[in-house]
Amino acid sequence: MQGAADIAVEQRVSNWKNSHVIRWYVLTLPGSHRGRAAELQAEVERRTVAGEPTFDFFAPTYTRVRTVRGHEQNIKRPLLFNYVFIHSSETEIKRMKKHLPAYNFLPRVRGEAGEWFPYLTDAAMQNFRWVAQAYENRLPAYVPDATRLVKGDRIRILEGQFAGVEATLVSNVGSSDKEIVVRVDDWLWVPLLHVAPGQYEVIALNSGSKHEYFHFDNDRLRLGLHQAMGRHLTGAPLSDSDRQMASEALLAFRNLRVDTDVMRCKRYAYLLTIHTLLGNEAERNELIHTIRSFLPLVKAEQSRALLHVTLYGCTNDHLDFEAAHKLVTPWMSEANPKKSKRQLIDQLRDYDRWLGH
Repeated sequence: MQGAADIAVEQRVSNWKNSHVIRWYVLTLPGSHRGRAAELQAEVERRTVAGEPTFDFFAPTYTRVRTVRGHEQNIKRPLLFNYVFIHSSETEIKRMKKHLPAYNFLPRVRGEAGEWFPYLTDAAMQNFRWVAQAYENRLPAYVPDATRLVKGDRIRILEGQFAGVEATLVSNVGSSDKEIVVRVDDWLWVPLLHVAPGQYEVIALNSGSKHEYFHFDNDRLRLGLHQAMGRHLTGAPLSDSDRQMASEALLAFRNLRVDTDVMRCKRYAYLLTIHTLLGNEAERNELIHTIRSFLPLVKAEQSRALLHVTLYGCTNDHLDFEAAHKLVTPWMSEANPKKSKRQLIDQLRDYDRWLGH
């Protein structure tokens, strides 16, 4: 049986090893210092001359525009005010503090594995520095407006210098402005400049509110796509605006992660309409197979009706025609059907007329 003394020795050995692991530690300065990266560079140079172990550090900045006597001036400011990142071990950082005592670790955090000073993973720092490198380590404070998204939505950048980066949306407190930012380890946010609609796709919605319902119940997209389907089914050529809207909707729904069958049905209905309009035959046929396999599992009546109505309009299949009418026709006799039912009634009538049934 292991004694208390042996456990204490093992703990000291573990603590010693941990203190020598090199990580991206987060250090702070007093507010009045405003992140003097020059001091860190001087310390690296001093260690190099003295033959002591050196370290890497990162102190990102942003450019602020200030008007002075009627002229705009670009002022360089620390992005995180009094935070810097140092790639070193606890032991070496404590040695550094002998020369730079103003720098301090963040308070220790505790978990199942014990307690430690806060640090970033190498992958998180690599992503952070990649974004900053696009501006030569200057991160502008000006960010694009992201329409039809709300705080907490997740997107993936598709084009430009940030292609592949996954980001989130934040809103400034007391402001209606929205910003697309990279989130680093859930506590640091970095703005992305020059990311416009059409250069990103939605991959997850903020699940902390009913925003996911509003995202799918977008009357502009729903009506626009339905009217485009009317032109498609009656032989009229699709306009550039029709194709642009379908492409926009594809980015909104293509890789969106949803958690419920109701949301999945809404997503499938949008995507089947979109692929039909854009002539994406491979994706369309694969989705039709997926929907038909999924339909027997759908219990919600309106969700089943939505899929059957959409299948009928996109494929002109007799079985979907029968199923859609069986589900939707009884609603027509209701005195005041709710909005979602009225939409499906109108949609089914339009498909009957456009398809000549």
